[in-house]
Amino acid sequence: MSAVRKLLGRPPHAARAAAIQRAEFSYTIYWTKMVRAWDQDRRAAVASALSRVLSRADFTPNEFQRQYPVPGLDHQAHSGQSLLALQKVLRAFDAARES
Repeated sequence: MSAVRKLLGRPPHAARAAAIQRAEFSYTIYWTKMVRAWDQDRRAAVASALSRVLSRADFTPNEFQRQYPVPGLDHQAHSGQSLLALQKVLRAFDAARES
């Protein structure tokens, strides 16, 4: 694998950063579509539950491992990057509402 990276000229940390950006973009698009259908009460409830998950000592912003359920969001576990994207989208909706 390192030989391929040398041939391609991309250091490993650049490839990782690109993967993180792609994941964040995809999650942001997904959550924007979902949050658009929620009313203010649902957004506030999810934001509150989400903040408790994000503040946990064992929280890591992993790209794909679905290990964090958020009470009241849905019946799935989500990756750390997905939840950070959700937080970003919720904050954007709140900022737009306040403007």
